[in-house]
Amino acid sequence: MIREIWCKSALTVSKLPGIDYSLNPYAGCQHACVYCYVPSVMHLRRDEWGKAVSAKVNIPSLLHQEMKKRQRGIVGISTSTDAYQPVERKYELTRKCMMVLARHDWPVDILTKSDMVLRDVDVLLRLSDVRVGFTIPTLNDESRRLLEPHAPSIERRLAALRKCTKRGLRTYVFCGPLFPDVEKKDVEEYVDAFIDAGAEEIIVDDFHLKWGVWHSMVSVLPLEKKKVFEERIRGAHHRELFSEFERCCRGRITLTRAFA
Repeated sequence: MIREIWCKSALTVSKLPGIDYSLNPYAGCQHACVYCYVPSVMHLRRDEWGKAVSAKVNIPSLLHQEMKKRQRGIVGISTSTDAYQPVERKYELTRKCMMVLARHDWPVDILTKSDMVLRDVDVLLRLSDVRVGFTIPTLNDESRRLLEPHAPSIERRLAALRKCTKRGLRTYVFCGPLFPDVEKKDVEEYVDAFIDAGAEEIIVDDFHLKWGVWHSMVSVLPLEKKKVFEERIRGAHHRELFSEFERCCRGRITLTRAFA
């Protein structure tokens, strides 16, 4: 279900590192990622997550007004939703907001799971300071289908990352939440894949088990995978993986641990 709403503000002061403002053209997300902590933070029903999205139809004009009054800062796009979820094809609110940002030439940081961002490369190239990040928490598309049922495939994300880089955009990979079924021996393959696609930075994060997240994950994981996740998600596995990322990235690409 898609609703059209009028929002009261476009830019929200952000507490995320490296981001001054958050901009989310939609409320709710059709990608319906099972592990998403947004429903818990915003007190939404998890069983309805992904089924209803609100399009903030006045956000481009509101953004234009606010930018005249706000102090210039880095705008993070997609902090509580994916700005390039399927509904964007109809409403193009993200593209319209990007055009406003380009007109004022504010710095922008986009994070998405969708190759739809390629549609807006023409606008992104007008910005003097922009980064495009792709969330890639696993290279195993079977695992991706379980926990990110309606998001684009990993192959499409890597292809989009490569195309953005070739067009001259600065890119990065948000490898988070890094799926617990990733093995230590797999890390070098991950780093190689991200470097090959042109990313200038890898940001690694683990799971944030807000209320209801684990229950949602258990409901879709096969028994064997559930055992692996349950054993590793609360243990030292992620710390060990990050240490391996450090080893594999050293001297090759910038590595950041999210919320370190």
